Amino acid sequence: MTDLQLTQIALVGARITDFSNFGYTNRNAMTMRRVAPELEPGDADISDASDSASCFKNRLPVWVHNIINDPEFPSREELMMPLRRFEGELIDSRDNEVVSTVLAHGFRNQSFDPLNLPVTMPLSQRCAMVAHIDVWESAFRQLERDLSEIMTKHYDQISNWCERARQDDHVCIE
Repeated sequence: MTDLQLTQIALVGARITDFSNFGYTNRNAMTMRRVAPELEPGDADISDASDSASCFKNRLPVWVHNIINDPEFPSREELMMPLRRFEGELIDSRDNEVVSTVLAHGFRNQSFDPLNLPVTMPLSQRCAMVAHIDVWESAFRQLERDLSEIMTKHYDQISNWCERARQDDHVCIE
């Protein structure tokens, strides 16, 4: 695996439903694969920075997967810095109840987003998550801000990357 194994487990495995529209139900099936959402160069709907940042935030697990796995992803080296910082937070906080739950779910390819807890979750478990959410929320929000800011600056290159990736046979990373 990569040096960002915990990040991949937490943001791809535990958010695996974000990949269902692309036909993936587990992290192993995505090994060495690109997952390219629709983005248009200079898209009129993405007319300002806040709109494009929102576009990236909404699909953060997909972008994280591509950044980690594709050495040709635009501005990858710049984007790796926030990912490495997030990985460090996960390593330092593995014993935090929320972080350990996210990692456990992600390892089993079971969706779990602690910022959007399922209504079916028992109240005692929900309370435990809410009581310990600060570590996860802080690290995740910082990653979200940093990645979306960098990606917004490179929107057209990322859009072109998406177009090329969709044209590749089986969008396989060579």
